[in-house]
Amino acid sequence: MLKIDHVTKRFTGITAVKDISLEISKGEVFGFLGPNGAGKTTVLRMIMDIIQPDEGSISINGVPSIHCEYSKIGYLPEERGIYQKAKVGEVVEYFGKLKSLSSQEAREHANIWFSKLHIENLANKKVSELSKGNQQKVQFIISVINEPTLMIFDEPFTGLDPVNQKILRDIISDFKSQGRTVILSTHQMAKVEEICDTMCLIHKGEIISYGITREIMDQHGGRLDDAFIALVGDNNE
Repeated sequence: MLKIDHVTKRFTGITAVKDISLEISKGEVFGFLGPNGAGKTTVLRMIMDIIQPDEGSISINGVPSIHCEYSKIGYLPEERGIYQKAKVGEVVEYFGKLKSLSSQEAREHANIWFSKLHIENLANKKVSELSKGNQQKVQFIISVINEPTLMIFDEPFTGLDPVNQKILRDIISDFKSQGRTVILSTHQMAKVEEICDTMCLIHKGEIISYGITREIMDQHGGRLDDAFIALVGDNNE
């Protein structure tokens, strides 16, 4: 599904990502785990061709990333980027049409997602009037409204209370049962333990652990936080 082959990215003399390679299979929920500044977002932006690697290559279904049809990929960035003065329903419909849905399809899909995330009463509100958590829900809906088979979520639980975090976790589990592929970037180890089949731990731009989540946990007493401390601690100099 996704192959990253010896990718390196530098910014003004700083190597943000150092010669990383990994493969993510169709139907997997894959976790990028690491501290702030580890390089997680840089990797996701290269997958989305927002920035290009200095060395190495990225392909999706055997197609080089620069030639992929990104309208069919769901991407939830860490930063909020939705129009604050527009109404929620209008914003979601607009982005749905950008992703090749008709107005009717975008509206129908939006209504389904508004119901799933319990924000049916917010469609006519301006985005600026929403709480941070509800803005995060709207941005999540935008990322999945066209029913993509590959979804990339960068810190999707930000701003959500525990109840809504569980709703989102269950939605991601549903995606997996449908055979869709999810890449989840987070610093919340519990979410990786609960959701992700496979994972990598990235630190200072390098992958320091990569494999089946349960096996990595078992190697460190059954807990990812212990694995994190052991691995990152050893690489923290």
